[in-house]
Amino acid sequence: MKLVKRFLYDSRDQWWLLAFLTIALILAASFEIIAPRLLGSIVDAIVQGLQEQREINALLDGTVDTVLWLIIFYSCHALFTYASEFIIAGAAQHMVLALRSRVSHQIHNLPMSYFNQHNRGDMLSRLTSDLDSVGETLREGIPGLISSFIGIVGAVAMMIWISPLLAAIILGVILVGVFGLTLTAKKARTIYLRNQQALGAVNGGIEELISGKQIVQAFGLEKVTTDHLTNLNTQLFTRERQSGFMGQLIMPLVNFINQIGYVLVAIQGGLLVLRGQITIGDIQAFFLYVTQVSDPISRSSYILTKFQETHAALGRIYEILDYPMEDDSGTLTIPPNVAASSGKTDSAGIMNTNTNSDQNLLATGENAIEFKHVDFGYSADKPLIQDVSFEIPSGHVVAIVGPTGAGKTTIINLLMRFYEISGGIITIHGTDIRKLSREALHRQIGMVLQDTWIFTGTIAENIAYGKPEATREEIIKVAKLAMADHFIRTLPHGYDTMLKNGADDLSQGQRQLLTIARAFLVNPSILVLDEATANVDTRTEVEVQKAMNQLLKGRTGIVIAHRLSTIRDADLLLVVNNGQIVEQGTHQELLAKGGYYTELYENYAKGMTV
Repeated sequence: MKLVKRFLYDSRDQWWLLAFLTIALILAASFEIIAPRLLGSIVDAIVQGLQEQREINALLDGTVDTVLWLIIFYSCHALFTYASEFIIAGAAQHMVLALRSRVSHQIHNLPMSYFNQHNRGDMLSRLTSDLDSVGETLREGIPGLISSFIGIVGAVAMMIWISPLLAAIILGVILVGVFGLTLTAKKARTIYLRNQQALGAVNGGIEELISGKQIVQAFGLEKVTTDHLTNLNTQLFTRERQSGFMGQLIMPLVNFINQIGYVLVAIQGGLLVLRGQITIGDIQAFFLYVTQVSDPISRSSYILTKFQETHAALGRIYEILDYPMEDDSGTLTIPPNVAASSGKTDSAGIMNTNTNSDQNLLATGENAIEFKHVDFGYSADKPLIQDVSFEIPSGHVVAIVGPTGAGKTTIINLLMRFYEISGGIITIHGTDIRKLSREALHRQIGMVLQDTWIFTGTIAENIAYGKPEATREEIIKVAKLAMADHFIRTLPHGYDTMLKNGADDLSQGQRQLLTIARAFLVNPSILVLDEATANVDTRTEVEVQKAMNQLLKGRTGIVIAHRLSTIRDADLLLVVNNGQIVEQGTHQELLAKGGYYTELYENYAKGMTV
């Protein structure tokens, strides 16, 4: 229960509401506990009146006041019970909201390696069904346990007052029930954890099926994917059946023990009445108190079962919260547009003049980017990049070429600090990137990737994603630079067209143009283009390349591309193979060497990609 205690401690700002909840439940239980004694007194009054042969009207007149008090007590019980439900509803929602917000914030701070190691569907399951399970248990479990505890303590005290002997019988039954619950608790926790993991696997399978539907149909893999999902559903069915069996096992056991308690109390109580040691009214009141004990025990067994499920869910949630965050110990901050320190304005009219000292510090470096003896591997035992060193002068456009898997994208990932290097130094304008905050670093580097990412929103909002305060004029200007303005204006609502489901109604090339316009608007000092024009036609590529060349004037650009036109236009080529920079120079210089680049180029000329 350490995780439950931790969660309650993390939610200590809601403790004052839980205090009011406890007070309301105590008052509700108090009124409920008093009622059986009043009912017992009514029964004793009627029995005594019958023994004394009183008239019916006289008997009823003697019980009117007691009945009125019963109505008042039960009304108060209902009122305070409603108050407790109202309080816990608000408190539970705030507690879950706070936990959900922490998890959402943590996701932004998790290293890329975490997402590479975890299934997206399983992560979605943790953020939805696991958190929903926590909220459900809070709404039902906390008031249920508190009221059960108060009700049991109060009812047992009243039973001891009525008859210590009968109370001892019931206490024995309670102890047997608690012992049974203890034996099943650990087993239930394991079963519910496996159930949550199976649910995460099913969510992951469904997510992959939906996102990869075109590939599935293209390769005729409907049966394979259906069989795979069927196996996941079968495993989930098995886990849910086990958890359902565990959840339903405890209730019959508790009810059986309670029924045995009723039988023992009835037999012993009848003997006590015959001996004149207890009244019939006391027996009736005692049975009502037995009900007030047995019902909370049955309810508590269900709640404790839910707690095991919630414990498993909290374990999966806190696994995310406890995962080490990205190192962001850098303290230097850089304003946007480092390359614009001269105060010049580009054709888009969106460049600002900045004279911040940190910016000037970076701008004075001779090399915009420098790798010094960099080592890296996605796992410690499998190094990918070893002793890589190169320099990219400020204002130069550099193309990184090499075969698939050579390490081209990895170099970009290290520059963006998506992964931490295991050795060496990476600098921007002479400043170690580890001395910069991640926000400052990412503000300076704009990226356009081959895989477009379009979120639900208007076209204008998607273009302005990196600069939400951008004016409509600025958005239109960069859209024209990216050759996107024409097709945008052909849409029914133009820039206000709503995009959903990753903009599936747009072509891949159109989506790419929007991401290019997005990078233009951010106006970074360094541009990274990772196959940025791979999904546009040749004619559009020529126009986009012109716009890029205009935007790249005075800036540093890194291009990962396979097309010959991009390679020829680059100021410098870095040839990568097996995680090493094997050659560097201009296109003509490398061809003159007749080395590895020449081999790649000749293959390209024959129709293969470089």
